[in-house]
Amino acid sequence: MKRIVLMWSLLLTGLVGPSILVKADEGVSIQQNTGPVADRLAIRELIESYNAAVIEKDAAKWIANWVDDGIWNLGGGNIEGKQRILESWLTIMAPYEYASVFAQPIFIQVADDKGMAQWHTNERLKLYSGDEMLAVGRYKDRYVRINGVWKIKQRDYSVVFTSTRPSAPSE
Repeated sequence: MKRIVLMWSLLLTGLVGPSILVKADEGVSIQQNTGPVADRLAIRELIESYNAAVIEKDAAKWIANWVDDGIWNLGGGNIEGKQRILESWLTIMAPYEYASVFAQPIFIQVADDKGMAQWHTNERLKLYSGDEMLAVGRYKDRYVRINGVWKIKQRDYSVVFTSTRPSAPSE
């Protein structure tokens, strides 16, 4: 506690800049972008490709973003392997007439051929019944670069907020 009070006192008096507060403890991961900008951009484009494939309901484009031994967790346990991930995605997408997902990075970190990121997602889904669902989620991702191309190694999803709106009654 004394350390925190001291740090804030030094910050408020202007004796240190805010950057000194970033590393309060060794080994604590900070939510900041690190690594080459070109790699971070490539990872961002990977997730944009993933999202576009959801909107287009294009299973081949969607699964192309994954490594063969990928792991996907939507909160109910790990789904392992590209084939099982694809089968799960097809099952999940089946009730939706339309689906859109947009992601905003919280941070993207790259070191050599490995990367990690966290994303906030905004999702709008329309069921064939006409009901609509809005969701805000969070993905915690891991990536690997294979032959110069970034791929998803693991995605762990958690729901931040959901809302549903029943279809309008027919007249």
